[in-house]
Amino acid sequence: MQWNTLIADGHGPVYLRIVQALERAVWSGALRPGQRLPAQRVLANALGVDLTTVTRAFTEARKRGLIDARGPQGTFVAPPQVELAQLVDLSMNLPPSPGGGQVADMLQRGLATVLSRSDASNLMTYHVGGGSRADHQAAQQWLKPILGRLDSDRLVVTEGAQAALSALLLALTDAGDVILCEPLVYPGLLHAARVMQRTLRVVECDEHGMLPSALRRHARASGARVVYLNPTAQNPTARTMPEARRMALAEVLRSLDLRLIEDDPYWLLVADAPAPLALLAPQHTCYISTLSKCLSPGLHTGFVHLPDGVARQRVLDALRAVNLMAPPLMNALVTQLILDGSAATLLKLVQEEAAERRYLAQSTLSPRFLQHCAGVHAWCRLPAQWTDASLTHAARLQGLGIAPSSAFTPQGVAINDAVRISLGAASSRQELHRALRQLDQLMHVAADDAGGWTV
Repeated sequence: MQWNTLIADGHGPVYLRIVQALERAVWSGALRPGQRLPAQRVLANALGVDLTTVTRAFTEARKRGLIDARGPQGTFVAPPQVELAQLVDLSMNLPPSPGGGQVADMLQRGLATVLSRSDASNLMTYHVGGGSRADHQAAQQWLKPILGRLDSDRLVVTEGAQAALSALLLALTDAGDVILCEPLVYPGLLHAARVMQRTLRVVECDEHGMLPSALRRHARASGARVVYLNPTAQNPTARTMPEARRMALAEVLRSLDLRLIEDDPYWLLVADAPAPLALLAPQHTCYISTLSKCLSPGLHTGFVHLPDGVARQRVLDALRAVNLMAPPLMNALVTQLILDGSAATLLKLVQEEAAERRYLAQSTLSPRFLQHCAGVHAWCRLPAQWTDASLTHAARLQGLGIAPSSAFTPQGVAINDAVRISLGAASSRQELHRALRQLDQLMHVAADDAGGWTV
């Protein structure tokens, strides 16, 4: 094994990089169950690190079930653990939990601080929607790496991104209005548009996303004033729109005076993500960010930044119709975690875990199928013998949940040749690895011998 190379590609302290190197070697087959590992002192000398660093790494690797210590015989790669769960969920987009009790410790400290510094009765009564001054300070701090310094008067705090999206649709459009979008979109938009009686009109795309010329043509033909985009690690395709395309679309927004809803939950999970359209067309973009996709759905909080041309009170009125208020205790906890730095610490752990899971998907799923992998999900095109519905059904029979491409299409659009694979919900990397291998084998069987499967 090229230990130095694997460790150089890892994340965090050296001892964790050694553990990651072990995991990657097991996933790739470079290390196999029962194979003996170098003695700790030998490995320490080879890497040029202290013996205690290697000892700490081996201790962590044993906790994760990667290796077995057999006394004088040495240390060996552990056999795979038997998974007894009935279903491995690869269908729900969740950020991976860092594990190790760190989240529980963070929540305990945060709640203890909130309760010690707040009037409990105030946390159990009605609050004005949109967030308090402290909530806005937290929103400013959270959004600063993405959008820079923001005016708190243009911020709205919501109970998650779905409430924010629904409120913006109510505030910016009327029943029957057309909203321009891509052929594959976040299912929450499909649901909100259907319930609110808005019409989604699909704009043509290429490999970089929505075509500026097509946006201009459809906006003029339909009279639509609102556009929806999820440009970074797009859900479901995992495609990130390049900067040049964003700049071209921003020019169309400005020239036609269109309003953009930029839904951007994964920006913080994408290394070197291009600047949001909210920075390229700030007077035309309503920007949505959420903690649900980059920290935890349990911290169900969304942040909206509004351009000057959108009345904040109109959005607050719409938000009140969707969701009277976010729970004050949850708001207070989220604000505390952001302002004391705990949320940033957790984000770094989630980023590192998500990166390892993406590496796992990219090294396990055949490039024959895998199209894009970013944020917390991957997008796979299917061989001709499968449809998204038949593969989803066959996968479920094998205990795997995946999301068919047809779940992401507006009415009238037929795309049934792909599936989205979510990487965060699996309880561990080992469970995810087994599930991905199983799914990859299933797709290969279909590609090589379609007659072997009937669903």
